[in-house]
Order: sequence, then C-alpha cells, then structure tokens
Amino acid sequence: MDCLQQVAQQLADLKGFYTRDWPKYCKEYYCLDSFQELYQRDAKLKDVQVYALPNLELGLFVIVDRYQISVGSLEAESFERVLKESLVKLPFYGGEQFASMPQRYLKVALDVIQAKNIKLGLNYVTYSLVLSKEEALYFYVEPPVGFSLKPLEVDDAQVVDDHWEWREPGSLPYIRRQISCTTSVGLFKDEDNELVAWCIRAQDGLLAALQVKAAYQRRGFGAIIVKEFSRREAEQGRDIITEVSSENQPSLNLFKKLGFRYNDQCHWLLTEAPNKD
Repeated sequence: MDCLQQVAQQLADLKGFYTRDWPKYCKEYYCLDSFQELYQRDAKLKDVQVYALPNLELGLFVIVDRYQISVGSLEAESFERVLKESLVKLPFYGGEQFASMPQRYLKVALDVIQAKNIKLGLNYVTYSLVLSKEEALYFYVEPPVGFSLKPLEVDDAQVVDDHWEWREPGSLPYIRRQISCTTSVGLFKDEDNELVAWCIRAQDGLLAALQVKAAYQRRGFGAIIVKEFSRREAEQGRDIITEVSSENQPSLNLFKKLGFRYNDQCHWLLTEAPNKD
C-alpha cells in the first residue's frame, strides 16, 4: 500500500472530493476547509501535519494538530482496511485524541488504539448537527440594548479559556490561534466592554466553545451568538456545523429550534499518555 505523505498544499484538492452525497461528508469537508483557512493565514502553521495517500481521489486524510487527530475517508470497498493500515504507520504513543470522528471511523480507530497497545481513557459521544447556509442567511440579529456583537480579539482568549469545559494545558494558544485566523463572535457589554457570551470556529470547522457567563444566562444570549455566528459563516459560503453532547438536552433543543438537523453520531476518543500528562 502507498504510504501517507504530507500534503498541506493540496487541501483544496482533497476538499473537493467530499462534496458528494451532501451533507454526509460535511464534517470532513469543513475540517479540510478550516485547515486550508489556517494555512492561508499562516503558511508555517505550528504543530500541524496533514497527511494523505498519493491517490487523492480516495479522499483519505489524517491531520495531526498537536495531540488531536482528525481523519477522513470516502466510503468505498476496503476503505476501513486502507485507513487502518495508514493510521498504524503514524507515530502515536498515547495521549492523543481522535477528535470529532464520525461513527463510520470508530471501529478503525479502536483497532488502531488496540494494535498500538494504547489505553483508551474516554469515548465521548456527540451528535453532529448541520444548518444550511441558505437558512442561516435569513437570520437577523439585533443585540440587546446595552450590548454589542463583534468578533473576538486575541486578548479575549483568556476569558474563553477560563470558562471552557475542555480547558487543558496548551488550550489557550489554540484558542488564540482560532480567534486570529477564523470566525468568532462575542457579545460585549457596552458599559465596560465585558465579554458575556461567545463562540469560535474550531480547527475542525465546528461552531464550538459556545458559552454564556452564568450571570447572563436565561436571557437568550446563546441563541443570539449562534445566529450571528451562523450568518457570518453563511456569508462566506459555508453551511454551519456543530456538535452537542448526547446528554446535553438544553443545547440540543436550542440548535434544533434554530433549524439545525441531525447528521451523524460522532466520537471523541481520548487515549491515556504513558506519563499521564
């Protein structure tokens, strides 16, 4: 079998193969789209490797972003075997996370983890949701009196990180990178410019890190942020994708109310590092 090669300059070509059967592969498409955008802003993107097979038409890719691994492959005969053979050849040691992975890759990822004698620490299940750009363009958002909507600044990253459920050592530089390079939305209090609600576009293209500070909850601010973010993404020609924990019924209700539809079940597989770091 051909070996994986680094192909950061061919992301646009790879992305084109995932437009088929839309929105089946929208997760893979927007993951590639997001990294393409990141590379356009920073051609020497730190701690990121993008791999694919020489035959790009297979669509198979692996992106390693620090410790997070994103995978994709078009479904075809023996695609699971080819994906497994490719992943096994990459240097994983434990402590990596298969991030935002559609259900169709789960067996392959679990087989690779077992083959490398790595211990699985967490299998976190989410629902993948999608909203079409045509629908998002209809959103009209008027911020509440005394508040303003605007993109986040890099200095806001500390607030986002402080309130993030998945905060960990190293997450602050990641949030700064995403704010610098791609879509983000914040709701700010006019009186003192306090950031009270926000979301960012994650490295895999997701509407992510959606948060409203506790003192400002139950005022509809979450819906305002989602609608504004979605409209801004739609104006760039993108559908909007997000993921919600299968147990987070309030968030599921919010996104469904705004028109998001279920697309897939996804998994976040976190492996244990040998030194527990």
